[in-house]
Amino acid sequence: MPSLARLTGLPEIGLAKFPDTPSACLSRRIDAVWPLRPGDCTPKRGILAQSLAVADLQEWADASLHQLAHRAAAVGVAALAVATDNGDVPPALVGALMALRVPLLTVPTETSWVDVAEAVRRERAEDQRLAVGWRDWLASQLRQAQDGRQVARIVRWLATQAGIRVALIGSDSSLLAAAPQLAARALPALADTIQQIASGALQSAAFEENGTRKRLLAVGGGQTRAVLVLARDSPFDRTANQIINRTVDLLALHLLVEDVKARQDSHHAAGAALRAAILQLLMAGEADVAGKVAASLYPAGQFQHPVARLYVLEGRPDDRDDLLKECQRRVGALALVNPCTDFAEHVLVVAPQPCATHEEDGGVAEALHALVAEQPRRYLGKSDIRPIAETNQMYRHALRSLTSARLDRSRTAVYDQRGRLPELLNYLRPGWSRVVLGPLLAEPAPERDLLLQALNLALHTSVREAAELIGAHRNTVASRVRAAASILDLDLDSIRHRAVAAVALEAFGLEGPRDDLEPVEVVEDLRDYLVGSEAQAWQSDLLSPLPADLAESVKEWVLADGDTARMAAALGVHQQTARKRLRGATLHVQRDLLGHTADVYDVVLAVASHFALPVPLRRG
Repeated sequence: MPSLARLTGLPEIGLAKFPDTPSACLSRRIDAVWPLRPGDCTPKRGILAQSLAVADLQEWADASLHQLAHRAAAVGVAALAVATDNGDVPPALVGALMALRVPLLTVPTETSWVDVAEAVRRERAEDQRLAVGWRDWLASQLRQAQDGRQVARIVRWLATQAGIRVALIGSDSSLLAAAPQLAARALPALADTIQQIASGALQSAAFEENGTRKRLLAVGGGQTRAVLVLARDSPFDRTANQIINRTVDLLALHLLVEDVKARQDSHHAAGAALRAAILQLLMAGEADVAGKVAASLYPAGQFQHPVARLYVLEGRPDDRDDLLKECQRRVGALALVNPCTDFAEHVLVVAPQPCATHEEDGGVAEALHALVAEQPRRYLGKSDIRPIAETNQMYRHALRSLTSARLDRSRTAVYDQRGRLPELLNYLRPGWSRVVLGPLLAEPAPERDLLLQALNLALHTSVREAAELIGAHRNTVASRVRAAASILDLDLDSIRHRAVAAVALEAFGLEGPRDDLEPVEVVEDLRDYLVGSEAQAWQSDLLSPLPADLAESVKEWVLADGDTARMAAALGVHQQTARKRLRGATLHVQRDLLGHTADVYDVVLAVASHFALPVPLRRG
């Protein structure tokens, strides 16, 4: 059980020792919390000897503080915690408690007795977990088998040491182990007795049949128990009985540990499956449903917050399991932590926030930055803060910022939407994306939304990855993408066509539903929208860092639709040379041109505009 000293070290509840309380009192153990209210019945003395009483002085405003002190002393609680704003306690109450030898502590007024009780419960559970680990350590010399068959090993050892035939029946009536294997043949005849012992009706049984002595012993003390069946042709002597009794205790310990581990594994697997389902719902834009599903994992209601930030934490592929566990340990109570289904080296963290105007994530960002700082090959990409229903958009933004993080000395980067093409075109030509996406937006609402979602994801990831993100079959997503491309007359093999569609979809998502937009001029080429000083400034900001030779190489890369082999042929160089030039260009434009990611679309359209490459809004 946790001590008062340990509980005062938990910052989440703010429990503190009152200055006049002797420090020696903090060694008292606490197993429960009792809310002390004026009108409640007083339990018998001794029942709450290991309980912490919690009293709100506002509830005792009309009652005598001496009455509060005497009630705490009469019940015999381990200590009294008083809710106070600044740590001040009325001197009359302090004096009364000192006279009655009741230790006094304080808690902030925003901490309820339920919060304190939950903290005690968590600490007790941690104590139990450590106790199981300690018992497991004591039996370590018998549990070093790496094949997962420790119980079978103990059964074989018992059969050899005591010269007997042994079978161990699990609490679910399955045969866990037998030595020798022929020992299991006698079990059907003992089925009724085994059932009685397993259910607790009998603790043990012994009888002799045809010169064979048989003993059945309960293993463990649960409602359903394992049963150890022993058979020997000679009587069970003292040495055999000692070995058997010790082995029964050891088997009970092993089965308990294995049961605890199995329950933990089941709990962890269920939690992981639930977190994956929540992420899929968020990626599909089902924020309300995701919030309801998340309520069981996040009782504080984090996923009822309107906005969130998504982080992509990158490490080595062989390090991801450890990174995932450590990330879950540090921020799992505050944010949704999941392994990425697309990239073996990525961990995704969705951190809900109550406000979009400033960072308020409970320390998630600080913890993730610390994780990155601990290992040299870790990187962190952060999205902007957006409505939680736009998680898929946040994911794409975080991936883009991850590219910048790989080039930054801090190995972290946050998505910055300033100066980006979707925002710029929305400013220059409000409603332009509705012109580009018009045929698709004219489809019936349910089908339209599915097609928009599939196309949007597929333009930023592969079809397989998009299917995993939203929990749909790959063929279903591929069919939706083809249908959307057909409606828009979109050539998915053309990097310029993909870039236009991706930018239009992002601009449409940023603009949201608006009925006040003026009609937009329909043009045949996107370059017709990219005229004027603002568009030229955007193009210059993006491409001016590029030396002329690298700019020419990137142009050929665009003309080759991102195929480095075709690009190399057009330039008359080796493919490795072409890739080297693209890596050089990556450092200048802060986009991963070799990564086949969506952050290259701005570069594609800027290059097309600069070199007057056609960017048709419709094919043909």
